[in-house]
Amino acid sequence: MKTQVCQKPASLLLYLLITTAMLLSFACSRSDEESPGSKTEPPVPATTASVEIPVTTTSETARALYAEGEYFVDVGRVLQAREKFLAAATADPSFALAYYGLSNAAISYTGYQNSLDTALEYAEGISDGERLLIEINRSFLSNDAADGLALAQELVDKFPTSARARIVLAGMQADQKDNKEARASYQKALELEANVAGALAGLARNHLFSEPKDFAAAESWANQLIAAYPEEARAYDILGDIKRAQNNLEAALEAYILVSQLDPASEIGAIKRGHINSFLGNIEEARSNYDEAIALASPENKAGSALSKGFTNIYGGDIPAAIDEFEALTDEIVSLGTPADQVKGYQVYALNNAAFAAMYVGLFERAESIVSRRNALAMAIAEDIGTDNARRLQTADCRFYDGLQAAFKGDIETAAKHAEAIVLLLEGDENPRKLEGAHWVLGKSALQTGDFATAVEQLRQADYSRNILIRYQLALAEQDNGNAEEARKLFNDVAIYNMNTIGFALVGKEAAAKVN
Repeated sequence: MKTQVCQKPASLLLYLLITTAMLLSFACSRSDEESPGSKTEPPVPATTASVEIPVTTTSETARALYAEGEYFVDVGRVLQAREKFLAAATADPSFALAYYGLSNAAISYTGYQNSLDTALEYAEGISDGERLLIEINRSFLSNDAADGLALAQELVDKFPTSARARIVLAGMQADQKDNKEARASYQKALELEANVAGALAGLARNHLFSEPKDFAAAESWANQLIAAYPEEARAYDILGDIKRAQNNLEAALEAYILVSQLDPASEIGAIKRGHINSFLGNIEEARSNYDEAIALASPENKAGSALSKGFTNIYGGDIPAAIDEFEALTDEIVSLGTPADQVKGYQVYALNNAAFAAMYVGLFERAESIVSRRNALAMAIAEDIGTDNARRLQTADCRFYDGLQAAFKGDIETAAKHAEAIVLLLEGDENPRKLEGAHWVLGKSALQTGDFATAVEQLRQADYSRNILIRYQLALAEQDNGNAEEARKLFNDVAIYNMNTIGFALVGKEAAAKVN
């Protein structure tokens, strides 16, 4: 969703655009397990504003607030960024770029679309660069990745000396898995503007999460971010994530303790310590960490911390208890003070986790009930948005969950029908990743029924590079297809993933057992 630094999810993971505070592994400064931001504000470097792209406002106050918000987006402090963009819009209500900024800091899908709609209302007389930025973000509303990428390239062509333009292009390239070019774009941004936070954070995250992964390079970029912004807690948060990926949990824990010391009002350090203790099997300590995070978190983030707490049951070996907790949380999200426009998104996310857990352990009747409820909520969100594209994309998302459920059961015919429906719903979209969900459904179905060659073929066309559950299923398919060396490599990748997702919670230990 965020074109300045961040990667966008594939259409069939649209719920992660809708789900607030739990957005998918973006190239900015947060992964798929994090909440949007903390509440205290470090000093903002004056050099992070994109002065090369003309900014249309007569208010210097609005201009300065926008620059601060841009920095906060770069480092992953989304709630703080939102506050700055709102303040910029208050200082100049006709400031189109302030509303564009709000789309980058949106905490719900409706907020994302409404921000862009408002930006267009005030688009008369704005610069070509501002118009392009707005249109790039709007490309995600129609799942037109090709158009978004072309617009980002046009932005660079019009403003070749703009670091911000290069960062925008890098995010779009990374979304299409063109990580070689994305990294080159980030580095070009650094040539144009030394130590720009968005490029340093983007390079660290891209090397951490995207293929080909390079943890040493990720650490080097994270250390450069720390050197440039030594008081920025989120820089140490990125370093902690990298240490986790290197399977150095002790060093990761040290980094997260430092996050809490630098930003004691933020819940991020407590959440990350909870993750580490979950992985180490310190379940009660992990739950205590998450309780600390819930107490510290803003209303926008409390549900995210509570969802992380639910994973501890899986790490502790009690998957049914995790399903219970996820379902209970679905009913408690309102009582946590969650803003109204976030409630359904968080409910969908909670039920996604419950559904995957139920499918994985073969509780199919329960999974069917959970999927039915999450699909109804997903379609309700589409109706809240009120556009045909939202309805179409959410329908495809629902067919994905129905299809994956059939695949786990080994119902080839039903799974294939849902995969075909996904193809029909998305066939007109200019997005090379649009059918990843359909491939996952077909790949899991083939794996479940013993057609390992087809499983390998299909799963390699799914998002196995970024989805740890698909990667594990691909490892199983490769193993049973006679490719032992490749399977072992994939199992090892899964075993040391160390990111707090439903996939890692379910299969991390199993993968480790296969390589030890």
